[in-house]
Amino acid sequence: MTRLPLSKIKSPSGALAEIERVNINTANQLPVSSWLDAELADTLLAYHLVSVQKVSRHYEVVSGFRALHAVRAVLDPEVSIPVSITDAHESDLVRGALFELISHSLMHCPEAVDAKERVYRQLKELSITLRKTHGIKVPTSLSTRNLKALMGLEERRITHSRKRKSELQRIMESP
Repeated sequence: MTRLPLSKIKSPSGALAEIERVNINTANQLPVSSWLDAELADTLLAYHLVSVQKVSRHYEVVSGFRALHAVRAVLDPEVSIPVSITDAHESDLVRGALFELISHSLMHCPEAVDAKERVYRQLKELSITLRKTHGIKVPTSLSTRNLKALMGLEERRITHSRKRKSELQRIMESP
């Protein structure tokens, strides 16, 4: 276990950045300061380990996104936190981070159907982005069709709401 200052730890790039974004978006939106203070930060990090990889002069998070964001909200950037430094291959890191996100989403699946649909939409969008942009396929057992069944949404038709374009937007887009 190594201790690094928060200021040296950055958000990841590429596929891991997409996973981090969805991870944070699917988390409970309760303000961190309402349930976490500086005294409890070490306890949180002891049970939710943050893993990083060395990238030039800084470190990028590869797992433990939620814990890191929570601790950043309550600690000074120069405080050192315990982290695990990994040198795994990117594909293994992405697979691990994706599994962490999906398993957490399934274990802590919200009861409200609207909330389940929101999490499902974000996971589906992430799956498409990983496949099209980064060439990473989600395992069949965690495909969007199987996720829909696992979340109890198989009977529901889930669509994205489309925003209507204003008259000005249509004029601007016309040739």
